[in-house]
Amino acid sequence: MIIRPVDTSILPSVQDGVSLFASREWAALYPYHIQAYVLQGKNEQVSGTFLLFHKAKFAAKYTITPPLAPHIGLHVNFQAEKTESIQTFKKNVHKAIAKYLHSRNDALLQISLSTEDVDSQPYTWQDLSVRPRHTYLLDLGASEESLLDGMSSERRKNIRKAMDDGLSSQRTSNIDSVRELLWKTIERQKVAIDKTILESLLTSQAIKENRAFYLCSLDGEPLAASLVVWDKDRMYYLIGGYDPENAHQGAGTLNLWQAMLDAKLQGHRIFDFEGSMIPEVERYFRGFGGELKTFFSVEHKNWLGEIATRVKK
Repeated sequence: MIIRPVDTSILPSVQDGVSLFASREWAALYPYHIQAYVLQGKNEQVSGTFLLFHKAKFAAKYTITPPLAPHIGLHVNFQAEKTESIQTFKKNVHKAIAKYLHSRNDALLQISLSTEDVDSQPYTWQDLSVRPRHTYLLDLGASEESLLDGMSSERRKNIRKAMDDGLSSQRTSNIDSVRELLWKTIERQKVAIDKTILESLLTSQAIKENRAFYLCSLDGEPLAASLVVWDKDRMYYLIGGYDPENAHQGAGTLNLWQAMLDAKLQGHRIFDFEGSMIPEVERYFRGFGGELKTFFSVEHKNWLGEIATRVKK
């Protein structure tokens, strides 16, 4: 199996049922440094596609998961009934990707696989570091009452207090208020986010049918904003923010609760919290009652990569 770069326009569409992060619509968000790849098997048949983000700083090349995406959007084309055939095919896919990543000799490599891509052996075989990371997936098939019952008492209290205090959460087209709340939080927390890419995520027409903004307000004053995206089966919480001068403990929680209810109405099976390695954020997400899922981060770094890491931040 070989890997070759291709134009992002040949990627499948999210309308065809693939993950949003494997689609040409998602790739269109990036004005630079994005590269699509195809895996080709026998007779040059396309066996799969994925996305990487390449950049260089001070002669240090680095390759990462596309910013704001949870994983590289690996999409494979293979149909088989035998378990062994399926596993062998997936093994060969990951062997090809691992070999390619190793051959690039980047100063910094840091990519994430999806929760469905559980075979990390080929990356270890290429002397790449593999780290388990975690997210929470909430099954939306339960009733509204069951979803609330499954939450921690703290999350339920957040929602009740927000409603008792007169807060309301709604989908909004007020991108200016959403942008302002997000950037207040990003700057306050000193999070490394490419402003151009975030702006594209907020405004791009490519994913307008797969994106929604939620504003939690009190008497017309925006308190918290949340951004979600979705594909056929899942809704994903990507980013949120709040106004520290008008903070309310339940504002962000009410936004996510409203997004979950909307996801149920839209027929999505899963709400994906995207995970976090920050203990306080992990605890917050855990409180919604989702199931803990593991995914893998593939990494490599040399001394030039240390410089790239510091510059990225």
